Amino acid sequence: MQTVRKPEVILELGEADISALKQLVARTSEQVWNLENERKENNFGVFHHTRHIVFRFIEGMRDHRNFYSNPIWDVWQNDLLPVMHKAIESYQFQNAAFPKAMLARLSAGAVIDRHRDGAGSNLHTHKIHVPVQTNEKAIMFINDEPFHLREGRAYEVNNIVEHAVENLGTEDRIHLIFEVFDQVEKATA
Repeated sequence: MQTVRKPEVILELGEADISALKQLVARTSEQVWNLENERKENNFGVFHHTRHIVFRFIEGMRDHRNFYSNPIWDVWQNDLLPVMHKAIESYQFQNAAFPKAMLARLSAGAVIDRHRDGAGSNLHTHKIHVPVQTNEKAIMFINDEPFHLREGRAYEVNNIVEHAVENLGTEDRIHLIFEVFDQVEKATA
């Protein structure tokens, strides 16, 4: 399995048109958020103030090539895929695969504790964040360096180094977060 080259901390990938996705997120009820959050596979302690809608996930979080879609993927994929493909345009993948895709909603005034994503599949995928709703007081820290990720922009984040988030604003911070890899194996010499 090929490992991917991660940015040292963060890499801005450019704009992504989130207008349709933003409208869909705005129409999503608290009931849907709560129901989908109860089903989430990534129920880790660091996310105590974060709700997720998980569209896709990796079986056992080990092999990035073995992933599945939750039923909500079928409802959202037409709004998600254009954003995801636009975000990774610069990678020029021949056959992009998206083994994880989710919305992450960090409550206003809350934090995501400092952590590193486990090795496993994370060594073989690029971790992309696209802010759908944010505010100036929502800050991501990667190796203690602060970053404000702007709405409608795509970023690759180095998720295997220490990172954390604080949202000291008055509105929730919602990111589309997904992982991607090229299913075309590169020949090695």
